[in-house]
Amino acid sequence: MGYSGTVRQREIIIAARSVIFSQGIENLTVRGIAKELKVTNGALYRHFKSKNEIISLLIDDIEETMLATIREAAKETSNPLKKLESMFLAHLSYSEQMRGTSFAIINQVSGIGPKHLKLKMFKVLNRYLKTIKTIVVQGMESGIFRKDINPASASILFFGSIQSMVTLWCLSGYKLSLRKVYFTQMLDIYKSWIAVC
Repeated sequence: MGYSGTVRQREIIIAARSVIFSQGIENLTVRGIAKELKVTNGALYRHFKSKNEIISLLIDDIEETMLATIREAAKETSNPLKKLESMFLAHLSYSEQMRGTSFAIINQVSGIGPKHLKLKMFKVLNRYLKTIKTIVVQGMESGIFRKDINPASASILFFGSIQSMVTLWCLSGYKLSLRKVYFTQMLDIYKSWIAVC
């Protein structure tokens, strides 16, 4: 699974993620990506003029790959609780595969990113939350989930649980296994809150 842009854009995304993982997003530059790709700065400047243009492409990649990952996981079952379980694990696996770079991009944009990139990232995350919210509503309608929960809050809590785990994992130097250490307990807490006893 990957971003469906051009071959060159795919190469740039992979190189950009490599720079973010090895050097931090603060060192993501056109020059750094050119070095990673072993091309001249000029060759890359034909595609991008700034770090923000590269981040915009990375947001496109997050939208396509992250949303595809959770939607594919949701197809495994018709049970809303099992759907959320599969999506939770799939998102953690995705984060491990991407070495947490997606969250680094989200944090960069939400912190000091320009307004147009914040809006772009906001729209992507809203699509993610809408996907979760739809399943929560299905669970409420089928009597599997409590009727007194707010679907929007439940979707934010779902995403926030994953984001907090990935943040801790990144800060640990990627030494912990997200799925082994956190998955069961965090998911059990979420399920016990959302599901009918």
